[in-house]
Amino acid sequence: MNDTKPPDAADDPMASVTRPTRKATPTLLRNVLIPDSGGDGYLRRDVLIADGLLATIAPAGTLPTPHGGGQLVDCTHRMLLPGFFNAHTHSVEHWVRGLIMPLPLELWVLELIHHEPRGNGGWNGPKSFDKTPSLAIGVSAMLCGVEALLSGCTAILDHLFIRNCEDMAAAVAAYKAVGIRAFIAPMLDDDAELYSNYIPLCSAAEEVNRRAHAAGCACGSRGMRADGNFRERPGGSDAEKTEKQLALWEECVARFHRPEEGIHVVIGPITAYSSSPAMLRGAADIRRRHGLAGHTHLLETRAQAMMAHQHFPSGSAVSHLAESGFLSLPGTSCAHACWLTDDEAKLMAASGASVVHCPLSNLRLGSGVMPLGKFLEHGVNVAIGCDGSASSDGQDMLEALKLATIIHTASTPEYRSWPTARFTALTLAARNGYRSVNFGGDAGGGELLEGRVADVTLWDLTALSLLPRTDPLSLVVLGSRTQAPGAGSGLDSAWVDGVLTVEGGSPVGIDLPALRALIIILQSDYRSTAVTDPSLLPHTAAAEVEYRAAFCLDAPDGGGTVTPELARYEQGRTLYDPTLPTA
Repeated sequence: MNDTKPPDAADDPMASVTRPTRKATPTLLRNVLIPDSGGDGYLRRDVLIADGLLATIAPAGTLPTPHGGGQLVDCTHRMLLPGFFNAHTHSVEHWVRGLIMPLPLELWVLELIHHEPRGNGGWNGPKSFDKTPSLAIGVSAMLCGVEALLSGCTAILDHLFIRNCEDMAAAVAAYKAVGIRAFIAPMLDDDAELYSNYIPLCSAAEEVNRRAHAAGCACGSRGMRADGNFRERPGGSDAEKTEKQLALWEECVARFHRPEEGIHVVIGPITAYSSSPAMLRGAADIRRRHGLAGHTHLLETRAQAMMAHQHFPSGSAVSHLAESGFLSLPGTSCAHACWLTDDEAKLMAASGASVVHCPLSNLRLGSGVMPLGKFLEHGVNVAIGCDGSASSDGQDMLEALKLATIIHTASTPEYRSWPTARFTALTLAARNGYRSVNFGGDAGGGELLEGRVADVTLWDLTALSLLPRTDPLSLVVLGSRTQAPGAGSGLDSAWVDGVLTVEGGSPVGIDLPALRALIIILQSDYRSTAVTDPSLLPHTAAAEVEYRAAFCLDAPDGGGTVTPELARYEQGRTLYDPTLPTA
């Protein structure tokens, strides 16, 4: 627990780290290098940014200097790119980055919940959920936005757990100050019992419980139930909670959905396992009535693939989402999707839903590798996300792009199908990212075309990280991040909706030294990863026992086998064979 008392939210410490926002100014980027959309090369162009759009793109040296206060930028040593879209993250995780020991997602998330500022191990101990101010949400959103912006992102989707609209308001204010286009998805569930649907069920649960009862063990089977026994069926939902969560989404839409101000509210149930059919149907109804994008986690891990068979009659989380009406609405994106079958990928493509590739967190948590090539073959729109900073440890989009480019070379010897840096950056991270929330195409961003939204970034080709001169896009994606006062900043400038948000490599709207100082005050103590050992807390220890039993990692507890329908999983997602033993 942090011993330093956080500043009172009434003092508005966020005001001390923000600067006045700029107004849109017509800007001519003269002789700028841009990727040739019709090939693999580059072109020199004049690009006029005006009225929030890429107003004109013309041959270099042909456009006149803007009149009436417009700016002219000599871009002889600059490259213009469409802004990247960080299509999946959780901003509050910044407070826990670097803290959680190596654990699979299902155990990791319990440590995250406990140690974030609002958890029982948070800023105010067991009272943190009620006592921790929404300031914590605002500061982490600001840090998340700054890191994404400075790695070439002009838009971000924050799947954000909120307690109330005050948490949401803090995040909205932070993203407005940063100047990044924010799609904020309040991450809600309606589980009747916390954690009950986070861990798969052990196939031998009934037998394990019977043995414990026969042995007269007072602590049961060391499982997650209140009596110490293993769970034998999925946890239920709370109808009253369902209504409250739907009402909270509605309130967020009414108060904060302001696309013209760069704030988009997205409807974001946490998973299909912790959102009842009634909640998913209600979420779909809200989206239809307000024309909103939707976002959720989908088949991130082998455990979630197992849970699909345990929770849904169809045995498919994708089919379950489709049956609720949530999947096929415009702007539906699903994070991770490592363990989809081919049929499920085809259903995603037919529904028009996108998947978000999160290679950093998927490797850190041992979740597996999303089959990019297969999804593209099936016509699925694939975007890229950093995921939250407790599982990726940062919002450096270039780090995610580099890994997304090179990891798939191990999936096939056919090197002609390996993704290039250009494809990863321009197609997956930019174009497909904006399309994933239904903000691409003629009226949106993600492409350097006349009339599109001016969400763009300008790169300094004299920065040490982009030298010597080879292929500049490959250098941006695959190169280094050399940091020194004289090395130059690879990212020189950025515009969001035609407004300058980065200048000279620094965010226009945020005082970085002041932000650093505020973060140190709010969380002043160092901690060891050892505090996240699941054995330290009763509920996490019990979850680990059931998790290990579900996957036959401890044969005496789990019986060493699973039922046949839970034995087989998609190959090629992990280096190990995911098949489980059956009786």
